Amino acid sequence: MSKFVREVVVSCPPNHVFDVLSNVERLPEFSHLTVAIRNGPGRALQVGDRFEQSVKVLGVEFDTDWEVTEVVADSVIRVEGRSQHSGKASLTQHVTAEGTGSRVSFEVDYDPPFGILGEIADKVVFERRNEEDAEHILARLKELCEGVPAS
Repeated sequence: MSKFVREVVVSCPPNHVFDVLSNVERLPEFSHLTVAIRNGPGRALQVGDRFEQSVKVLGVEFDTDWEVTEVVADSVIRVEGRSQHSGKASLTQHVTAEGTGSRVSFEVDYDPPFGILGEIADKVVFERRNEEDAEHILARLKELCEGVPAS
């Protein structure tokens, strides 16, 4: 299992950032990997909600089925997912007040698909890329929340 944490400080109050994060239909606005969200709840996420996410990585599209396992108003969202070929992941998003803004952290735990071959490929190719993708997503979330146009 691989694990990493990435953070960003956003010049918006926690409730505003949380509103963006808890509306899964907005995910394509800040996740450059997300191709589509299907079967989202159409409202702020709640424990037990499920949705499907299609992402495109290195030209290959993957689908992941997610379940919301924890929500703490204005501060925590945790989702657990399973993808094709036995991949699994959990993502915990924390939003905390920092001055007049917010600190947002993404804690990502994942087992890549394809068993031992996936683990080798992850160490050689994907691990750093996954971390860079998380940094890009957080930077775009910051731009979106602060009203800065996409670059």
